[in-house]
Amino acid sequence: MAPLVWSRALPQGELLSTLLYCNANAGKVVDKMAQRTILIQSKAHLCIKNGLLMITVDDRSSTIPLEDIWVVIVESHQTTMTVACMSQLNDAGIGVMICGRDHMPNGLMLPMGAHSRHARIVEDQLAMSLPLKKQLWKRIVQAKILNQAAVLTEMGLSTGPLPSYAKTVLSGDADNREGAAASAYFKALITEGTRRNSMQSSALDYGYSVLRAGIGRAAVGGGWLVSQGLHHHSVYNAFNLVDDLIEPFRPLVDLIVMSYGVAEPLGQRDKALLARVFEHVMTIDGKRCGCQQCIETTLSSLRTAVLEKDPKRLLLPELNGLEMVTVE
Repeated sequence: MAPLVWSRALPQGELLSTLLYCNANAGKVVDKMAQRTILIQSKAHLCIKNGLLMITVDDRSSTIPLEDIWVVIVESHQTTMTVACMSQLNDAGIGVMICGRDHMPNGLMLPMGAHSRHARIVEDQLAMSLPLKKQLWKRIVQAKILNQAAVLTEMGLSTGPLPSYAKTVLSGDADNREGAAASAYFKALITEGTRRNSMQSSALDYGYSVLRAGIGRAAVGGGWLVSQGLHHHSVYNAFNLVDDLIEPFRPLVDLIVMSYGVAEPLGQRDKALLARVFEHVMTIDGKRCGCQQCIETTLSSLRTAVLEKDPKRLLLPELNGLEMVTVE
């Protein structure tokens, strides 16, 4: 299922080539629950009528059921929507991401306490012991490093010390295997400079932001207190838990960017491509499914791990190649 893209500046042929490029990677994994990412790149007006999001560009209007929407990304500063529309998007559990003047994401709106057992989940979350948090973080770091190694393998590069680093992560990652792995990983992946000054920097940041919005939407919808992290704990960060859970998913964005040749300047076609991150296939608990479903499974398993005080119950995604889900 392609993201719905509203843009005057994107020629029809260019949009078609983007969709065909992605569809060429569509595989046999069927996801009937996959929802859409809505990307608004031109002046538009958004409103809701009869449970449908109506998007009007010039004199043309399109509608999509709210239950089919995962995240709305608003890039155009000429886009308008009423407070009533924003409120109904919140009621439907839809994340809304806003972009700044540089067209990069700089804000995220999420619903509050959408889960029926929100208070109980938060109570259990706040009662987590430090050793449990450290063991959960260890598993997250291990999964991230293994997925980074999978990216290097997919790109035909040596995994170097990454498999060894993954095996030797300590509780709480006390000796910072995550940092050592990241240094080796990006040195192998990006031949010139570092991630921050590479030609792919903006693409990676954009993809991570889209991914962060989706995980935030799922975490809030699941009743979690997203400001309370397992490892991240900044008082200035409202999404510490999201920034914990995003780590093993980040390599998926890396692989998309490097495989599809996305680089600066980041164009509208590239953003439409990155908005499809949730439609890529990953493996979790031995099952191949879309990234969106993997996120939901990770959050559900985190709940089990917290209740049973067993970090091994946390299920995390595995990356093995690029494939798009097929939606029936």
